Amino acid sequence: MKFRFGAVLATMAAASIALVGCSSSPTTETSSGPDAATVLQQSTEAMKNLTSAHFEITVDGKVPNLKVTKLEADVAAKPAAATGEATIQVGQETQSAKLIYADGHLYSDIAEPGTWVDYGPGSSIYNLSVLLDPAQGLGNALSKLKDPKTVGSEDVNGTKTTKITGTASTNDIAELAGARKAPEKEQTVPMTVWISEADPHYLVQAQIEPVPGSKIVMTLSDFGKQVTATKPI
Repeated sequence: MKFRFGAVLATMAAASIALVGCSSSPTTETSSGPDAATVLQQSTEAMKNLTSAHFEITVDGKVPNLKVTKLEADVAAKPAAATGEATIQVGQETQSAKLIYADGHLYSDIAEPGTWVDYGPGSSIYNLSVLLDPAQGLGNALSKLKDPKTVGSEDVNGTKTTKITGTASTNDIAELAGARKAPEKEQTVPMTVWISEADPHYLVQAQIEPVPGSKIVMTLSDFGKQVTATKPI
């Protein structure tokens, strides 16, 4: 179970949080609004300085090799900590698993609900706080978005945002999951991000359609919230 749990989190990180995938249909929107490169630079700096936030990732439809249908967590970088819950597809049923990242270890009750297991150093499986790491996190991923284009503005959960499309290297994105693909397997994939119009210009939402009929959405909120994680065992 320890190996399978690690694979689940790593896949979720790479396929969902890292937004790796190909859109099933290209956008037909035209460019309008503020300069995309400027907005991305502002968001890059904001995300590199962000120390905590609430993350929610949902999967609509079937995505190959992705067993997690939802992941919701409060994550902090200084000190590294996280608490959350994942919904995982097990056969024809779904199972909820709580998770805690504290004192450098990852804990979960995926094996038996209510019974916590220490899965060892989080860095050996997946350290959720890497999302907010200045060198490897979301700020770094935004800084490497290629051919960005502003395609309009939208309201996301009450926040006015600038919508930007572009492409990214799967090697760069994989850093969010603590791994890099072999150069011969590197691909360029489309990405769409929604960035707050107000200062600080945080990343508010990102979305992909990895296969026709499916959708993966990541939404961030509660920027700078206090996150406390205590080991359960």
